[in-house]
Parts: sequence; structure tokens; C-alpha cells
Amino acid sequence: MYRRRVKRPPPPVFGSTLEEMGFSINERSQIVDQSGNPYKFDLKAKDREYQEAHSRALGDVTTAVVLKKLQEELGLIPTKVPFGMDKDDETSPHASILVSPDAKQCKRLLVLISGTLETLGVWSRRLMTNSSVDEGSMYSTVKQALKEGYGVVVLNPNAHWWVDGRATVQVPTGRVFKTVPDLESPEMHVDYVLRNLVQASASKEVFFIAQKYGAQALIQALHTQFDAFKDRVSAVATIESSHSIDAFSGSAFRNWWKMNAVNYIQSEVEDKNKVVYRETIGGNCVNAGTHEYDYTIIEMMPSIFRFFNARKDRDNAFEKNKDVLLLPNEDDPTTVVITFDEAAEEASPSTATEDDSGWHDTTPVKI
Repeated sequence: MYRRRVKRPPPPVFGSTLEEMGFSINERSQIVDQSGNPYKFDLKAKDREYQEAHSRALGDVTTAVVLKKLQEELGLIPTKVPFGMDKDDETSPHASILVSPDAKQCKRLLVLISGTLETLGVWSRRLMTNSSVDEGSMYSTVKQALKEGYGVVVLNPNAHWWVDGRATVQVPTGRVFKTVPDLESPEMHVDYVLRNLVQASASKEVFFIAQKYGAQALIQALHTQFDAFKDRVSAVATIESSHSIDAFSGSAFRNWWKMNAVNYIQSEVEDKNKVVYRETIGGNCVNAGTHEYDYTIIEMMPSIFRFFNARKDRDNAFEKNKDVLLLPNEDDPTTVVITFDEAAEEASPSTATEDDSGWHDTTPVKI
């Protein structure tokens, strides 16, 4: 029986700027419509496909605003990777990272790494469009870092596809694509930039903030380049990382990670700022007091910078520090010691907890 093929309507076309889409950014860094009402994704929209397309378009134009602010207001410089490309070559596959002018000579260097599918300069598109442009993007983080004297490098680990003459984090179905040389995956991107830029910097105090899968790519790169970084890293803050320390061999590396890294995680509101030990992660974690990973970024960024401040001006030599028990510091979660008694209590039914991933939390300690 012959059936007429249903013709799909053409994809909707939206404006190429916030203004063309009928939005602006108010003084609270919120995206608002022409009536001043904050934008919200309509979960009950009848045409869900249209709503999602509209949200993607809004995210694209907002990201363009963020990148402009990062460059014009904060002075970050777009830099092509792989390095060594002709500055006028726009046809060869490449991606871009953002670098502060002093990144190669600064005393302290902060490296920022976003999570899966996020674009350059963005922590969370959802947070950026639904809550705060500055905090959902990396704008607030970079601004604070520059204020405190850090040089900054913003990685772009998801832009490894090359489609229609530009790098992209996703490949449209049925499109012809290439991959960016040396940057074919988040792991390769992070390893490449650390090896070719961060290692070459003058900084002896290197700090990292890495989110979700970006943290997985970071720990893999640091493990591979352990000899180059073990005496230079001051602190590592991961946000909602799901890595397993068991995947990385070597007791020296695991000890170093436990000494220098803190993971910031979702939790009940009443548990905010409590420190727990997770064996799978290989170190201490700080509860964010929220069940939404996006908001972990907002809730924990002040805590992360306090952690970093506690680690400034430290001799980072691993051999010197590996057997030193640091005095408790309320701003440094790595100094919270989980005792054997607490670990034993964790195994009892009254105190032990286990999430879906099999991780166990020890008795929380508030800082």
C-alpha cells in the first residue's frame, strides 16, 4: 500500500545575536526577555523539538558574548592548537584555547578544563542560560583568578571535530568531518596542552580546576607526565569527577594525588562543606549542598579559591612533602584526616553509606 511520505518542516531559524532573539543580559548577569523576565527552558512546551532548538541557539549566541567578554574585558588571547600553525591559516583543522598574556611568565598559573560537550569558556550551558551568564561560563572564575594574580589557560577539550571549516564539539548526523590533529579526544587535548604549553611555562605553582570528564582527562595527563608536574602543582580542584584512582598505577602518584587534589561533589543541603573520604576517588571530597552538578560550580567556587590561597607560596617538591602531615587548615580539605576508627565505623550499618557507583563515604567532618 502506498503511503505518502510525511515532509518534515525546515529547521527553525533564530537570530544570530541575543538582541535578534529578543533577549539581553541584565545587571545580575541573567538572560532576560524584552519584558525583563529571566529566560527559563519550558519543560512542558508542546513543541519540544522547537524548544530544544531554541535553547541550543540561545546557548550559541550567549557563548559568543562570553568569548567576547573574556577577550575584551579580561584580556585573554585566543590561541590555535596544535601550536605552530600559521596565524592566517583558517582552513586546516584546529581548535582554540584562551591564554592570558602572562601565562608563560607568571608565578602562579591556573588551568581550567570544562566537562563533556561544553564549549570554550563555558562550565555549564544550562547554568549560563537559566541562572547566570558569568557564573555558568568561566567569566567569573577567570576574573577572580586574574584579580588574585594568577595567569590563566582555558582549555577546549571537546572541540576535536572539524566540520564545515570550524571546530565543533558534536558532529551533525550524516556530515563529513575530520578530526583536529593531536587533539582527537579530550584526553589527547589535555595531554597536548599540558605537555606543550604548561610544562614550558615558568610557573612553579600550577593550579587546576577540572569539571566532570575534564577531570578524567586531567588525571590521565598528570599521571602520564608525573615527573614533569610532581614538583610544580600546588593544588587540583575537580568538580563532580567520576575517575577511579585504581586505574592509575604507582603508589607515588596515588599518594601525590591524595596530597594535592580535592573533589567537590553533590550532597544534601545540610551536609554542605562537610569533608568525606572516597576510596575510589583516592582522596578527600567536599560536599556542595546541592543535588544539581551545575550548581556545584557556583556553590563551591569560593571554597576552591580558599583552598588555592592556602596552597600559595608552598614548596611543591614531592619528595619533601610526601611524608609530612600538614596541620589542620579549615581552608585546605586535604588536611582533614579520616581516622581508622572512622573508617571502621563506615563499614557498620549505622554509618556506612554507598551510592550507585559503589563509593563509600566516611563520617563527615565539617570545615
